[in-house]
Amino acid sequence: MCVTVRMLACALLIGAAGICAAGAQPATESPDLARALALRELVPVRTWLAANPDADSAEAWRVRVALARIDAPDQAGRWVADALDRHPDDAGLLLQQAAIELDAMDADDGRFERMRQARAVGRLLERVLELDPDHPEGLTAAIGFHREVPRIAGGRAERTGPWVERLEVVAPAQAEFVRYESAEQEGQLDDAGRALDRAIALDPLQRPEWRSRRAALEGQRGNVEPAIDALETLVEARPGYAPAWFELGRWSASSEHDPARGIEALERYVLMDRWPGDPSLARALVHLATLKTRAGDAEGARRALAQARILEPGLFEASDS
Repeated sequence: MCVTVRMLACALLIGAAGICAAGAQPATESPDLARALALRELVPVRTWLAANPDADSAEAWRVRVALARIDAPDQAGRWVADALDRHPDDAGLLLQQAAIELDAMDADDGRFERMRQARAVGRLLERVLELDPDHPEGLTAAIGFHREVPRIAGGRAERTGPWVERLEVVAPAQAEFVRYESAEQEGQLDDAGRALDRAIALDPLQRPEWRSRRAALEGQRGNVEPAIDALETLVEARPGYAPAWFELGRWSASSEHDPARGIEALERYVLMDRWPGDPSLARALVHLATLKTRAGDAEGARRALAQARILEPGLFEASDS
C-alpha cells in the first residue's frame, strides 16, 4: 500500500486546494492556492496570510493547513481539526484531512493501523463527494483510493466507473492523468505516455509534476537521453520544483553522461525542502553515491551511502540479505 499512499498524498496536497479557485473568496482577494502549490511558489500565499492573520474563512483555513502540512507536518492534524470545527462541511478541508491521514499511513509500520487509517480516508472521500459530487480532486482521489487500496482496507474498484465518467466531464486533464496512472501501473508504458501527453496538454495549472513524470516515463521506456533533456528543460523553467532535480540525478545515474550534472542536481535536491510524496533523502543519496563512484570520488560515495543507511535502513535490507 506504500506506493499508493505516496501517490495519493502528493495528489491531495494540491487537490485539497483546488476548490479554492472555485469557492467563495474572502473580502480581500487571495492568491490561487492550487496554482501556488502546483508550482511551489508560496511567497504570494504566505504574504496574503500574513496580511490576514485573523481571517476565519474556510479558504484561509485551507491555506493554513496546506502550509502546516509542508512546514510543520506534526502540527497539521491540529490545524485541520481546528479548521473543521469552524467549517465542518468544507470539501477542501476534508480532503486535507484525508491527505494528513495518508501521511500518517506512510509513516506507520503497523498493518492494523494502516488498515484503520485507510478506512478513515475512504470515509472522508465519500463525505467530500456527498458534499460536492462534481469535486474534481475528490473524484480523482476517490478513484485512486478504490482502485489501489485492498478490499480489506475499504477499496472497492467496482465503484469507480461512474466517477471516471464524471471526471471526464468536469476535469478532462485529471481524467487523462487517472488513465496514465492506471496504464503505468499495468506496465502499458506506451498507453501511459499518450494519456499523460493528453493530460499535460489540457492541464490548466501547468503542473511541473506531470512534466517530471513524463520525463521519468521516457526513462522507464529506456529513452534515458530524452528523459534527461526534458528534465534539464524543466529545472531551468521551474527551479523550485524539487522532484525534477531528483529525477535529473536519478536518470543521470542511469546514463553514461559525465556524472557532474547529476551530482549537482542531487546535491541541490538534498538541500531543498521536501514535500509530502517527494522522493526520500535516502534515495537521493543512493543515486548520488552511484554518480560519485563513477566520478572517482570513492570517499564521497561512501559518505552518501552511510547517510542513506542511517536515514532509511530498509533500502538496504534486500541487498544485505
